[in-house]
Amino acid sequence: MSIRRRLPTIERVGLQNFSIYRERPTLEVDIQRGVFCLAGANGLGKSSFLAAINFGLTGIVANPDRSTFASTRKFYTNNLEYSRHYFDGRIEELDRDAAEVSLQFTVGSRQYELTRNLFEPEALRFLRIVNDAGEIVSIETDDDDLRHENYKNLLLEDCHLSSFDQFVFLQHFLLTFDERRHLLFWDEQVTTPMLYLAFGIHAGDAKRADELTHTVNRAESQRRNAQWQVTTARRRMKEMGVADIDEAAFESLVEKHQNLVDQVDAHASELHKRQREAADARLDLANVSAEYQALRHQYDQVFSHRLKSHSAPRFHPLVVEALQSNKCGVCGTEDAHISARLSEKLDSHCCPFCDSTIDHESPTAESFESLKQVDAELAATRERLKAAQVRRDRLDKAVDEALKLHSSSTQALEDFEAANEKALPTSDGSLSSLLDQRRLAEAERKRATERRDEWRDKRDAARRELEPLQRALRSAYETAETEFVPAFRELARQFLGLDLDVFLDTADKTRFVLGLEVQGTRRRATTALSESQRFFIDIALRMALIQQMTESGESVTSYIDTPEGSLDIAYEARAGAMFGKFVLSGKNMIMTANINANQLLLRLAEVCGSEHMELVRMTDWSALSEVQASEEALFDEAYSRVEAILSSSESQQSTVQL
Repeated sequence: MSIRRRLPTIERVGLQNFSIYRERPTLEVDIQRGVFCLAGANGLGKSSFLAAINFGLTGIVANPDRSTFASTRKFYTNNLEYSRHYFDGRIEELDRDAAEVSLQFTVGSRQYELTRNLFEPEALRFLRIVNDAGEIVSIETDDDDLRHENYKNLLLEDCHLSSFDQFVFLQHFLLTFDERRHLLFWDEQVTTPMLYLAFGIHAGDAKRADELTHTVNRAESQRRNAQWQVTTARRRMKEMGVADIDEAAFESLVEKHQNLVDQVDAHASELHKRQREAADARLDLANVSAEYQALRHQYDQVFSHRLKSHSAPRFHPLVVEALQSNKCGVCGTEDAHISARLSEKLDSHCCPFCDSTIDHESPTAESFESLKQVDAELAATRERLKAAQVRRDRLDKAVDEALKLHSSSTQALEDFEAANEKALPTSDGSLSSLLDQRRLAEAERKRATERRDEWRDKRDAARRELEPLQRALRSAYETAETEFVPAFRELARQFLGLDLDVFLDTADKTRFVLGLEVQGTRRRATTALSESQRFFIDIALRMALIQQMTESGESVTSYIDTPEGSLDIAYEARAGAMFGKFVLSGKNMIMTANINANQLLLRLAEVCGSEHMELVRMTDWSALSEVQASEEALFDEAYSRVEAILSSSESQQSTVQL
């Protein structure tokens, strides 16, 4: 029996202290229509919006530099550390603790509300899950980690999945086409686990197939390595002319030594990274400190030039500083009552330093204005100085922790080398003179042969267990083929204007691929299509898979960072029509797009209309660059063109010129 998956439909997104959006760091948007299009200029943070939603749902931001995919479990665990630091630099230092993403979404009959700090991938600060009877089914707890575990368990139940890494995998490799520009169609390592989940295989079987595929590939790699070692040992023995001898050496020493070396290298790399960050933080602190001191000097000059020192002690720099910081600038004393005592003396027209009676202060309006301006700049710079100090302290602490790890691993390596000095390889690659090289070559050959046979047996056993799962997938694909292939063909033709078919094929004994047939000719190479054509054909495949794996009347939200820029006008319009067809089938889409002179948004607006599409002006969220601000009228004009089509009831023309 084919199993349909349920996946989240986003209804509301909230961002708190999202510093990258300088005009609206705290915002909340309702997503009620089929298309939520966040349109704006380059560099305003469109991709960061999608990343924040995905982080809220999964706790993961995919590392674009980690291209090799091994399994769904490894993808999740390998990206956790990257995700902890993804928003560094995007979120200001003083906003880190308060920076949050809040989501409201539905999965099946349940509604989810959650809040996650942008630096806590495995914890939730808030969770409420309500069923269709209005009953709260999530647990009440103050433990952020336990709250996250409860979220995962209930989500898997609703999605018909067996592990959270499966959900993370679907979210990042199927539902999301982001700035990584990953092509599902041509990645057999990713396609295989996707097909098990997309074509209704039980989630537990899909997970087991993923594990077995990983086991087979790992065992085959180890078998090849062992065979190479056997060949190398035989070559050495042949050169030395030795006979068979039975000699066991310390098989794991070199491997343990290499592991320790790798650990030292990793800790050294982390230490250098943290040291560079700390150096940058100290430089930034020095720059802000210098700017602050310059403003203090400017304040002194304005004060001396504009006011008589006897007539206006309230505006003397030392008095201003003491009033604001409760710290005496003369003796350095810090006390919460300093400001109150100073104010009391000033209010009684008494000099706070010598107790002399002073006249009423009557600085000129010009004096006040100058001092007020410099004082405002001082206050702003003081906040920046505080943030820079906090960042420096945090990174200095990180350096200390990295230094301890590096020192510990270095000491462990030195201790190991000292304890095994005579058995470890020396600098010229030979073993200790206490071990006969010829006997070691024979022992190495025997051990490598045993390892080769062991890994071969593990590989074959995993293949045998995998075979019935592979047969189940082929059968499921054949059953669904009459729906899936036409759905893909229709979407792809909407874009490319050609007859495209997709077929199931095998890459090797463990992995499947989807092949592409264009006009009756099979195209296996990625060069058969242009880059932009590959992008949108891959998006068409994702859309067809989403329709295949979910119920036809059930919504689900996909996320597309639109790959614009290299399509001509005709293909832009057809891509917009393809997006619109997907949305009108009942599925939802959160997309980002540059607001420029292209036909994609215009055609999408034509197809969807205001009933199914909402256009959000991202230029209201972030500050424009100097170049963008100088041409802001062009953005307004482009927005207006799309909005006019959305609101028009007669906007069904075949082409629209922008």
